[in-house]
Amino acid sequence: MKRGELAPEGLAKVIRLKKLGTSWLKIQHETGINRRTAKRAYEKWERSQSLQELRDARKEVAAVEFRYHIEDLKSLAMSFAINSNVPSSPRMTNTGQFFSELWQQDLLQRFSYADQPPRLNKWDSQFSRRENELLFQSLQTHIRGEGGRWNALEQWKEARDNSAKVLDKLRKESRVVVTNFLKLERETNLLQIIKEESKERNPVEQMTEAALNAIWQDILEDKWQGILEGKLKQTLVKVELTSGGSQSLVRVGYETFFIFNDNTTLAKKVMQICNLTINNLSKGKESNMIKSLQNEIRVMKKANEELREMLNPIKLTPMILRTRCDLCPA
Repeated sequence: MKRGELAPEGLAKVIRLKKLGTSWLKIQHETGINRRTAKRAYEKWERSQSLQELRDARKEVAAVEFRYHIEDLKSLAMSFAINSNVPSSPRMTNTGQFFSELWQQDLLQRFSYADQPPRLNKWDSQFSRRENELLFQSLQTHIRGEGGRWNALEQWKEARDNSAKVLDKLRKESRVVVTNFLKLERETNLLQIIKEESKERNPVEQMTEAALNAIWQDILEDKWQGILEGKLKQTLVKVELTSGGSQSLVRVGYETFFIFNDNTTLAKKVMQICNLTINNLSKGKESNMIKSLQNEIRVMKKANEELREMLNPIKLTPMILRTRCDLCPA
């Protein structure tokens, strides 16, 4: 024990008496310890208690913040896993655009309220984007730290980028085919009539998208090879009447591309052009693009399944607990 320091028993007596409001002179009398020595020992003990309380408080804050960190990572992982699924329509962007749009969203519900829609202004959106980016980097660090690999993410990125490129080319070809069929109807002024009757600003784009959607549904259902072999029926654009029969809907599945009032003949004409476009794309040189797209979508689906399995909260939580990233509270 250093000179001037009190033994534990003596310090305990001083602390007990001082907490009772005893004067230093009386403490000296009752304990036999010099009042100046007792005072220094007590003040030193008091400072140590303050530091310990601070350390304890920091531990409590760190524990709470770490729980928030885990929940944020799990929320982000779930949002990414869901959004990285193959889109239900061929309106698919490349990975750069995908992440840019995804990170702009309020994925952690920072600015959402139960009784109203999310309220995001420009600053909030930028703030959310950066937070989402940092958390995604954190997520990758935790998984790599556990020996996990992100090969599925790279495969998903490549397949999505390739799909977006093929879709862009196929869309251009589809637009050309639709335009050529409409040119055959130039004398009847069909394009203008469709525009006026349907109120669609750009009927060519709508017919192009209808044809692509039909092809896309078969790709999603992995039917393409069976269609080429004549074993499966191809999805086509159809005309459906509303319950009252006053409107004719040009549809692919549950999605409507044109609505005509009291003009089933015109609706069927639009349907015919769309289906002829599908037929041309399926049997012409463009069919190789569709085969290529089918292969990319298979890769993308498989990669998405692996990502969803890896990012499942049940598996993710223990990985985060066993590892550390730069954003983990100290």
